[in-house]
Formats: sequence, structure tokens, C-alpha cells
Amino acid sequence: MLRFRLHTTPSQHLPLNIRSAGHYQLAARQIETRPPDQFFQLFWPVSGTGSFHIHGVANPVRPGVVFYYLAGEPHDVRAGAEGWAYRWLTFDGARHGNIPVDYGIDRIHAAGACPEHLFEQLDACLQDPTLNGELHASVLGYEILLLATASAEIPASGAHPDTAADAKGWIDRHFTDARLNVAALATRLRVHRATLHRVFTTHYGVSPVQYLGRMRLRLALELLTTTVLPVADVAVRSGLPDVAYFSKLITRHTGFSPRAYRQRHSLLTSATRES
Repeated sequence: MLRFRLHTTPSQHLPLNIRSAGHYQLAARQIETRPPDQFFQLFWPVSGTGSFHIHGVANPVRPGVVFYYLAGEPHDVRAGAEGWAYRWLTFDGARHGNIPVDYGIDRIHAAGACPEHLFEQLDACLQDPTLNGELHASVLGYEILLLATASAEIPASGAHPDTAADAKGWIDRHFTDARLNVAALATRLRVHRATLHRVFTTHYGVSPVQYLGRMRLRLALELLTTTVLPVADVAVRSGLPDVAYFSKLITRHTGFSPRAYRQRHSLLTSATRES
């Protein structure tokens, strides 16, 4: 299966645009060779084995890893003895040549199981001739690329695959508890604190400490602008009972003291605001 963007050039130029995508199933020992083109192509094996050849060097791959060809590199794809199935997609756009650096992806990169449902959605978007279809295809392309690069850095030892999601869920439910910190969370999840930091940061792009702090800060700012609770009570309800620290935190992030921030941004009527 092969699907191209319905416009030769993208309707809206983005740093990365999706050009095409497909699902190939090669017979045993089948060889596919293609001349170089001006796009970045990412391959995500689904089943079987095979190898990508580049500069005369064979790169064996299996399900659970991804491989890429840069613009200007001839494609030389060879299936193994049991055949080979893989998904692929291509990017053009202003930064397609920077993908390895921008996303930290190695030529052969451990990535986990292929997200076939996303590739199927991508195929449907590439059949949509509207601008919305084209933009949605690019969104899915970004998501696939981020999955390919993020999954690889999850440590193989010391962490269950769901550790990041479990940690986030616990923080979401208990961030107002002042006793919650990353050390306590790591103990609860039975992982080393450093492992938790790496896994969480890989999945969500922020460390668990940053995420916990942002959840508390967001609630604090919401309570300051939507209630007349004393500042000390807002601090406690946000999981930050040290009022002096709470005030410094609000000032550092907003440029205003808690009371000044409330006076400037309150969503309440003047009659109900805290004096």
C-alpha cells in the first residue's frame, strides 16, 4: 500500500510536512531498490526480518526498531528468509534534513511496537484532499516521529512499561498533598528515583519534579483568581503550605506577589474580591 499527499507541494509549509506513507510486505529474500529523492523516510518494521543497506553496509533490523534514509541516499531494502512487513512514511518541509539532530534519532533506533493504528489514520488523511486532511496528516506524522524517538530511551531495567503513566496518574490525583515528592513517588512505584526521572522525562518532555510543580502552580493561580480564600489557604490547598516559599514561587513565575496577582487578574467582581 502506498499513499501520496494529493498536492505536489504542501498547501501550508511547515517545518515538517508529510509527503507519503505506506505499508509494504516483502516476500522472502525480496530486494527493493530505489534511487535517492529529496525527503526523509522513516521505516517501522511490523513482522519478519530484513536489512537496510547504506554506503555498502547492511543494517539488520527487526520489529521494535526504526531506521531512516536521508534525502539523497539510495534506498536498498532486503527481506530476510521469512519475509518482511513494515510501515513507512516520508517527510519534506524546511527541517526534514534536521530530523536526526532535532529528535535525537539514531540510524537504527529502538522504538517499541509499531503504532499501526496511527499509520492507518495517516493513510486516511492522505486521501483527504482538503487542507484539514493535509494538516492532520502532519500532526500524525509528528506523533509517529515522537513515539519512534521517545520510546527508545526508556530504560530496559528497573521500570515497568507503564511506570511513566502510573507516575503521572498518581501526581494528577495527589499533587495537592504536600507530602508528595519524587522520592516518595519512586518508592511507591518501586523504581529508582533516577529511573523514574528518565522514564517520565522521555514520555512527557518534563521531569516529574517539574510536572508536580506545574500542577501545583496552576491550581494556585486558579484559586487566586477565582476565590477569595486567604493566600495561606490557597498555599495549603495547592500542596505548598510554606507561605513564604509559596509567595516567592508566585512572584518568580508571574512577576507579582500573590495578592498583587489576585488584584490584577481576579475573575471575581470587585465587590467580592479580597481586600
